[in-house]
Amino acid sequence: MKDYTITELTKLVKQSFGQYDKQGTRHWTWETAAKDLTYQIGSLTKVMLQLSGERWADGKNNEELEWQFRNELADILAEVLYVAGERNINMNQAMDEMVGDDKKKVKERA
Repeated sequence: MKDYTITELTKLVKQSFGQYDKQGTRHWTWETAAKDLTYQIGSLTKVMLQLSGERWADGKNNEELEWQFRNELADILAEVLYVAGERNINMNQAMDEMVGDDKKKVKERA
């Protein structure tokens, strides 16, 4: 298993999403991916409820549900990276800024 950088992951995601046209769907834009995020978050929530026993697991065992959980998290990350890549947002910079902002908030509120 390779340990990817954010830049490498963004490139892979853009290549993968670029293949969607071959499925007969409309070309995916950053707007389409951003709108699809709510669907992906809903899918993650469903698996979380299945893992906790609050929702019927549809005959899936814990191993299958854990795989689905990882897959849904990866879907969400992929869409975020696609949106960032299409909008020319440097996610390394954005993460640095977010962590710095969080540290500032915690310090101010402590």
